Amino acid sequence: MIDDISLKNIPTDSKLLILGDWFRRPGEGWKVVCYFHNKEKGHFRKSFPIDLLPLLISGLTFPTNSKANKTQGWTGTAMLPEQELWEKASFTDLPDELKRSQNYSEQFENNKVYRITKGEKTYWLPLYELARALFFHSAECVRAAAYQGNTWQLARSWSGNRIGEIELSSNIPVGYLSNPQYRNFFTWLLFDESIENSFNSIFPAINTNTLLNDGSYRWSFDFTPPDLSNCEISYSGFYSKVDNHQHIFIREIRSIAGLKAPDLDKVYFSHPDDKIYLENEELSPSENKPPKKKRPTEKPKQLDPDNKPKAEKRRHLINMSGSGLSFDSVFETQRRPPEVQNLPPKNDSEELKEPEQSENGSFQQGDDKGKHSRADANNLPPPNPVQPSEKLALFMKMLDMLKEEHNWAITSKIGEVPKVRCRSLHLIDQRARQYCHAIIERDKSTNIHVLEIELSCRTNKEGNSEHESLSTLIFRPKNTNTALQTILIELMSNHKNEGLKAMSWKKKRITKSTSVCEYLGHPDNKILTDEDSLKSWMERAVSKVLRM
Repeated sequence: MIDDISLKNIPTDSKLLILGDWFRRPGEGWKVVCYFHNKEKGHFRKSFPIDLLPLLISGLTFPTNSKANKTQGWTGTAMLPEQELWEKASFTDLPDELKRSQNYSEQFENNKVYRITKGEKTYWLPLYELARALFFHSAECVRAAAYQGNTWQLARSWSGNRIGEIELSSNIPVGYLSNPQYRNFFTWLLFDESIENSFNSIFPAINTNTLLNDGSYRWSFDFTPPDLSNCEISYSGFYSKVDNHQHIFIREIRSIAGLKAPDLDKVYFSHPDDKIYLENEELSPSENKPPKKKRPTEKPKQLDPDNKPKAEKRRHLINMSGSGLSFDSVFETQRRPPEVQNLPPKNDSEELKEPEQSENGSFQQGDDKGKHSRADANNLPPPNPVQPSEKLALFMKMLDMLKEEHNWAITSKIGEVPKVRCRSLHLIDQRARQYCHAIIERDKSTNIHVLEIELSCRTNKEGNSEHESLSTLIFRPKNTNTALQTILIELMSNHKNEGLKAMSWKKKRITKSTSVCEYLGHPDNKILTDEDSLKSWMERAVSKVLRM
């Protein structure tokens, strides 16, 4: 659900068309120039602090709301070719049919864009949009990339024995801990050196290429993206009508699939402001009394780009349409609060108080003299994967498509997972959980094994329904007679001393039975049809099979 939010001094029903250059006056922070269109006002421009970049999605109409900001324009998916084939160009190189805001075009003509040719189609992808989809999921992340060029003020991280630890900084909203997508994002950012180097490349690009013009510094956004070869993006944008849709401008990246997951089994998260409250009706007066409750405040209805918020820890998270990041394998993340406190007895009078009236909010850094509520973006929505009950059937359809389109000989069998130390996880609806094992004869000398596990929907400790998630395993076994059974036993085993649960791939143990293995994430149905999901899953499987 997208929150109803407006930008101060932006007329109603104004559509954000394009982002332009960054600029900074001496003694001030960086701002980005944005180009809008409004039916009454026509084309106009407005500058915002770069703190708002998680919110500034091309094609978005303000005020935002779910009804007004459904996916519009030309939508589709694209499997990205090898990155060495991408060409860096500028907005001046765009075909005339793709150019927008011509009255202002000379002001953003140096904007960087990737020209990506795949088959008969050419995609034009602005670098600022690629960075937004990859990294700009929080105002704090934007500030870290632009002003520090490192991740030190975001979090500390360390790992050992395939277990990771991340301690988020107090700069990061504690509310992100409850969102597994943000936990996945920070794990990916902090435990993959190439990803962190890409994030850190923004700062030196600013310092290298900034120009001084009329007393202000000006910069056209640039950075070095990580290797996204053979990843798949879903997008919305528009196309050139004069060449049979062969040129497509990607206005918004809706999701990125196939990102390489960190080589970890589990990651624990902590935050200095994170607490767990336990109900305790026997709190004695002599015990430390909790602080008095403040009246709850509603989320701000308007963001003030020009004024800083109060310097307080609490932040309202603004729900956006946002980007989805999907990885080639599932890794477990867990919230581990450092402090447990007793919850005071309920006071009915506190719950009956009316919330304070809504007020302006700001994405900028908190300030002692600030007046507005502090806010940040919540633009990593949970994925919408294939329903567990449909997954095994969809996998069989994918095998049929591989046979038809690549003429590979494929044999497959259905079996039941073993009952090991897994409690009842080997059962689904009181029957044995199934697996499908397929062998693809890629060529005369190479057989590729693919293993898919049936999933279910279970009830968690909080009583909520929860879909299981497990990547498809693609591998070449060291011993064809024992590898499959060994992998299945490890899958269903629970190694408490290592923090490894049943129904999870034990990556370190799997490598002992395989000469090479890959993990294939399941399709995300966020904006795809069932047919598109199946096709994208097959294409990503093909790219892995061919590389093994």
